[in-house]
Amino acid sequence: MPRDWFAILGLTPGRYSQAEIDRRFLARRRALIAALDDPQRYEQTRQRLDALHRAYHALRDPERRARCLEALRAAPRDETAADRRARRIAELRDLILASLEGGLLRQSRREMILAEGRRLGLSEFHTHLLIAQVQFDGNIVIAPPSSPERGRFVAPRRVAARFAAVGVVALALFLVMVRWLGA
Repeated sequence: MPRDWFAILGLTPGRYSQAEIDRRFLARRRALIAALDDPQRYEQTRQRLDALHRAYHALRDPERRARCLEALRAAPRDETAADRRARRIAELRDLILASLEGGLLRQSRREMILAEGRRLGLSEFHTHLLIAQVQFDGNIVIAPPSSPERGRFVAPRRVAARFAAVGVVALALFLVMVRWLGA
């Protein structure tokens, strides 16, 4: 399979202007150069920076960019992004299941699972929900978001309406009790 230079620049395969490719390259390069200060990640960051430069040089020429795009489109796709995400979440479930000790999860292992969830693009909230699902025999509490960009849970309107109704009833009961007590 040909190298996906677009992914290294953070782009989906497609037609982009030279300005967009330059902008993405400079933004990624700036972040990687800042990360070179960490001595523990220096070698990995340097390799990523080299790959970024190779990707930029491959995509800055319009003819080479068209050839790369053709090669990517001609290459067979084994797994879609949704399939990869589902597989990774299943792997995270297996990791959680393997980490349980008598139905409980140690804090150190919970931190490791939370870090893995962040790497997959899940929020901490949804990773905790996944842990709860595994701990309570796979009953789905709330499904993780389908898009990693969302990153936060938005309650459905019906749930929000029920909470508002409960609040109004509680306020009415409070006012009745105050009046009944003669305050």
